[in-house]
Amino acid sequence: MGRQIVNILVVQSELGVLRGGGENFTRNLFSAFARRGHQVTATFVADAQGKYPIQLPVEIKSCPLAGYWSRKFGQDVLSSVAAWLPEGLGCRTTWNRIQEALCWRTVRWHDRRFAHRVETEFDGRWNQYDAVFVHGNALLAGRIAQVCPTILRLPGPVSPDLAPVLNTIQSVCANGDALLHLRGFLGDHATELPIGLDGELFKPGSSPQRERLGWTEADWVIGYVGRLAYVKGVDLLADAFKKLQAHVPHARLLMIGAGEEEGKLRELLKDELATGVVHMELDVPHERLGDWYRAMDVFVMPSRYENFSNAVLEALACGVPFLGSNVGGNPRLVESHGGHLFASASSEALCGALRFMVENVRRGERHEVARLRPSDKATSWDVAAARLEEIIMEDLVRKETARRGSYPQAVATVMSQA
Repeated sequence: MGRQIVNILVVQSELGVLRGGGENFTRNLFSAFARRGHQVTATFVADAQGKYPIQLPVEIKSCPLAGYWSRKFGQDVLSSVAAWLPEGLGCRTTWNRIQEALCWRTVRWHDRRFAHRVETEFDGRWNQYDAVFVHGNALLAGRIAQVCPTILRLPGPVSPDLAPVLNTIQSVCANGDALLHLRGFLGDHATELPIGLDGELFKPGSSPQRERLGWTEADWVIGYVGRLAYVKGVDLLADAFKKLQAHVPHARLLMIGAGEEEGKLRELLKDELATGVVHMELDVPHERLGDWYRAMDVFVMPSRYENFSNAVLEALACGVPFLGSNVGGNPRLVESHGGHLFASASSEALCGALRFMVENVRRGERHEVARLRPSDKATSWDVAAARLEEIIMEDLVRKETARRGSYPQAVATVMSQA
């Protein structure tokens, strides 16, 4: 008996915009899901002409929502202003707090606007899909769940106050720190949907990127991959690197990603960028990240909060140890024996930890990490897609059970459609 072919709608506002871990998770998961024979449609924001910055995998049918969208409206300007404020003064701290508060309000406004647009676009069409996968938006998922089996993936913790809504959604999925948090008030209703890892893309080996940048094997390359955002702590990394340079002149900083903090970072690191000891690469396709990881001697995740970083897993799989802030899911990742922790939100602590690694982690030891890397135990994207199949089948059986009043009959009905 074959498995049922599922027609699923993926709802994620920033798909194809931020090129962050949540997007890569969705793109990779549903590419694998489609390769297993399922029909996948994805709806997300696009520009006024219905175009978006990066192309979706060919296996996924796109349904872009054209318009004028911005999750971080004005944040690049606020970050640039912050870069000009004197370090150490109270006004700098106050400005950062104001910027963070405005950022979250802008994101919430964007999410509400996106949810309204989705509900308008798909009104009367939900029955075209066997299930809907919603990334991050619990309130939207709660409303969709009233008319179609819904899987909500939460990329981070949410307030227990949302429990009444979350309990109406057929499946609530998470991983890492978010999963532990959710199970504290949802119990078994919170389900693990694991992160996959492409072992062909992310593995130890050589890289041409050092030579391209004019850096040698004698240089010590500190790397970061992710959004250039305040919550990611990239300002802390920039400040720590400036302090480190006084003690470790052969240190280099490689930052891969884009975001609203770019202007602030360029101002903070303008001298280092001019002399070539810092390089910022703004737009690297996911399938080309492996070469950049392999150019690093240590990978840093300085986030003010981090759930369970895709980028850390990818770096470890490439044989690169990591240094992470002591928040969220980072301590669990240290259990892979691939890294160290430092006190979060402290550039001084990060600088000290980097000095320790320069002095104690030799290049030969760095490559030993490849033998301990978590990719040997990591889930492939195909296995993650198979787990999603199981979750959806459970939802469909529950739906039929409610309709027919008989669990055995429900299973027979769902399986007969395979």
